Amino acid sequence: MSTQSTFSRPRVRLFCAVILSLATATVLIPGMTVYMPLNKADQIAMPILLFPFIWCALVIYCYMAKKWWQPLVLMLGLMGIHGALIAYQLLMAKA
Repeated sequence: MSTQSTFSRPRVRLFCAVILSLATATVLIPGMTVYMPLNKADQIAMPILLFPFIWCALVIYCYMAKKWWQPLVLMLGLMGIHGALIAYQLLMAKA
């Protein structure tokens, strides 16, 4: 019997799928309100309604990616970009 696993780095993929995908989807919600071209109520409602789909897509991508580092880079990049958007919006609100 072969001891080779189906995925490369299964623990990293599990961490990305469980922890990082939830954190990324959570950070995307307030970040999306900055650039959505809708009225104020829809800017809040639309990201909240999209949350389960975003989270599900990120979890699936964690296991479907060919390399183990691709979902890690994608999610850290998305969190960084949306974190910067959130910080920008908060700083502009003070000015």
